[in-house]
Parts: sequence; structure tokens; C-alpha cells
Amino acid sequence: MSHEVRGLLAVRAALGLLFYAALIAWLFDLRVAAWSHIAVAVAVRWLGVLLLVPVLAFFNWSFRSLGMNYRGGAGLYDAHELVTTGPYRLIRHPIYLTFVAIMLLAFVLSANWVLGLSGLLLVGSIAVARIPVEERELSDRFGPAWEAYRSRTGCLFPRLRA
Repeated sequence: MSHEVRGLLAVRAALGLLFYAALIAWLFDLRVAAWSHIAVAVAVRWLGVLLLVPVLAFFNWSFRSLGMNYRGGAGLYDAHELVTTGPYRLIRHPIYLTFVAIMLLAFVLSANWVLGLSGLLLVGSIAVARIPVEERELSDRFGPAWEAYRSRTGCLFPRLRA
């Protein structure tokens, strides 16, 4: 049984090919990708480097907080538990948030609109396709506990309290 949202594999393959082709061109021969260069100040690119450190630390924290509950695609394991600690006490999908943040930083660091846009579309399409499936399955499995958790946390950003 596949643990991926129907149709997402094709989207991931197409966007992944474009992203990795742009990444290879950017890494190994900037002249090939010169037509897709955008002007980004050196200071802004260095800021991107600095921001990458806490973003990667947040990703690591998120991944470690899930522990054995991590699955490479959509869906729950038989012994899946509702994780509400670590970054999950604030938001329901911190790994998707960090994927988007990493691609935003890749956009800034590379100063290449093809690389940046394809990366954002790649991780964005995964999040948009998977989040509703995951949330429906979590609701079905954990019922009231999920609803209570969902009501106090934001999807990708913490809820603002009044």
C-alpha cells in the first residue's frame, strides 16, 4: 500500500527534476543558470546563511520530537501516537514549515528564481496535499484528543492568543 497522496508522486517527480537540475546547474556551472539569476544583495545572502542554522535546528527538534511516529509519506502507523510536545505544542506541522523555510532560504542564497520557485512549489505542493490527509487521519484516530490539540495549535504558525 502506498503512503503517498494520489497524484503527488507525479508532481514531486516533475518539480523535483526541475529543482535538482537547477541546483546542479547553480552548484557546478553558474553560466548555465545565468539567465535565471536575480539580484540579491550579498548582505541578504549572508543573512540567509545565518538563518539557516536555527531553521535546521528547528527541523532537527521537530524530527526528533516525532520519534517513531515519523512516516515518509502520508498516513499513520498502527502504533502511532499523538505528539503534542516539543515544537508540536505550538504548531501541528513544524516539519512542513521548516521545508518551506529551507526552500525560501535556498531561493535567497542561490539568487536563482528557477531554483527557488521550483523548490518552493515542490515542498509547498507536498504540504498542501498531505496536511488535509494527515489531519483527517489524526482526527479519525484520536478523536477528542486531536480536536482539543487542534483547537489550541496553529497549522503552520502558532495561534495568537487574545
